[in-house]
Amino acid sequence: MIGTEFEKFRRWSVLSLLNLVLVSLLGILLRYKIALPLPGLNYKFLLHAHSHFAFAGWISTALFTALLYLLSRSGGRVNKTYSYQFWLLQTASFGMLLSFPFEGYGPVSIFFSVLSIIFSWWFTWQYWKDIGITDLPPSIKRWIRAALFFFVLSGAGPFLLAYIKSHKLVSPELYYNSVYLFLHFQYNGWFSFGVLALFFFTAHYYKLPINDKKGRMFFWFLVTACVPAYCLSLLWMDPPYWVFAIAAGAACLQVAALVLFLLLVRSSWTHWSLLLPFQTKLFWGLAYLAFLIKLTLQALSVIPFLGRFAFGFRPVIIGYLHLVTLGFLSFFLVGYFIHEKLLCTGPSGWKKGWGIFISGVLLNEFLLLLQALWAINGNNLPYAPLLLLGAATIIFCGLALMFIDQFKEKNQPG
Repeated sequence: MIGTEFEKFRRWSVLSLLNLVLVSLLGILLRYKIALPLPGLNYKFLLHAHSHFAFAGWISTALFTALLYLLSRSGGRVNKTYSYQFWLLQTASFGMLLSFPFEGYGPVSIFFSVLSIIFSWWFTWQYWKDIGITDLPPSIKRWIRAALFFFVLSGAGPFLLAYIKSHKLVSPELYYNSVYLFLHFQYNGWFSFGVLALFFFTAHYYKLPINDKKGRMFFWFLVTACVPAYCLSLLWMDPPYWVFAIAAGAACLQVAALVLFLLLVRSSWTHWSLLLPFQTKLFWGLAYLAFLIKLTLQALSVIPFLGRFAFGFRPVIIGYLHLVTLGFLSFFLVGYFIHEKLLCTGPSGWKKGWGIFISGVLLNEFLLLLQALWAINGNNLPYAPLLLLGAATIIFCGLALMFIDQFKEKNQPG
């Protein structure tokens, strides 16, 4: 890979990190709005900005950068088209960031939301073609193409929401199920399959032993479960029995996938531990744990009592969403950028920053768990809004230190 191309990927990685800093800043505003008076800001509108920018500005931007880096390392050509796509994604992301807080789902924010969907179509079409002429093994191409397929499929959610709004349909079930459609195929499709593609590519690139048969079975169990697993998101409204049956089938496939993944990682753990630097090992170890918890919680939600618990208490929902976005996706992607030296890791501020960031995420999850346990007993956790505001501030401070130190020294091994 030529130096100028590597520098481009490094710049995009740093911009991705900046977007994560902005996501965490929005998180502070949301927590402040709950804990203390903050007139002039609509909480629901701010929440829309936070979630849309987290998805497009941080995770999709980071995945886009990482997948293009993968393409370059596997002999593919990263042409100028991808630069145009990168800036289209940034335009859509910042457009949503600046419009949602003021109008919620309005003409301007919907316009930028549509732009982000156009990006997903354009990127999928271009990347699907380009990986076809690389020397990537078929197994990794399957992971990437599944991620891209679900990326496009997730766009059905916003279109349904636009239809509901334009036709003034008053149906909470239709509204929330449209939101869950988008969330499901982003979280469990585009994001998860994209991250797993990077994981298996790393194993392939560094010639780590991965059992081909188990890896293939893991993929087919997970991809087969993804579409019917959307029914897990419908259990909140007490649907017909056939929906429960489909959800239960998807849950069984996910449990089988979980077991296979445990076996896959266990068989090559010694090689991973020798390959990875300490920081990457820590970030990926936490991401691995979060992924296992994610699959377990999804499978357990098919049990009626646990399903009602999951959908009935807001701290449980928020805790799960942060478990996936921060614990699984963000930890993995930051670890990937560290391992590939796309982020500088030498300055002392960076070392403090990642420690503070991880501590803030773990504290946030712990507080949300406590809040959920208190809510089950019909009580409110004392000082919960202020404590969660503190956790959000810790996350922001850690990320801010990590970002600032990108401009202090050249890259050093992590």
